[in-house]
Amino acid sequence: MEILGDTTIEQCLKSSLLDYLTKTKTGAMTAVKRNILQTAIFLFGKETTDRYGFVYSEKKDVAVQQKRFLIFSYLFLDALKKKSISDKAIAIHNGLWSQHLHHLANCGNEKAAKRYIRILEDREETVFNIKRLQQQLKSVDPETGMEEEILKFRCRKSNMFERIGMALRKLF
Repeated sequence: MEILGDTTIEQCLKSSLLDYLTKTKTGAMTAVKRNILQTAIFLFGKETTDRYGFVYSEKKDVAVQQKRFLIFSYLFLDALKKKSISDKAIAIHNGLWSQHLHHLANCGNEKAAKRYIRILEDREETVFNIKRLQQQLKSVDPETGMEEEILKFRCRKSNMFERIGMALRKLF
């Protein structure tokens, strides 16, 4: 989907999301942590990407739904940066995310859909994955392979050592 010249909506959303994640602390994302992680999962999840980046579904109706999610996520992040986000926008974003999970389940990826639901329902796991993505962004040089490194990001449940490490960071 063309927006400006050679820039696509996926590229605009990725740059907007990465910019927001690098400039915002997780404590400031209070009401929208789940929505931020939903967008990151959608853009960088292994179900929607290959080694070259984001890939649309072969089914036309699903591809249209994916485009809607991308466009609305871009508008959502833009409103978030301007601090003019509404409850209705959050509800719409969650509805589009539900459609994506439904598509995953219909395509035989029930395991992935359940994993995403489990992670997003647990507040600590949501924060953990956002912080993992932020740490990965800090370690990547923007001039070199940022896109390649971000594609390696996978949303997952934290292990015991990572949970202990996060708890200790809060204390000190």
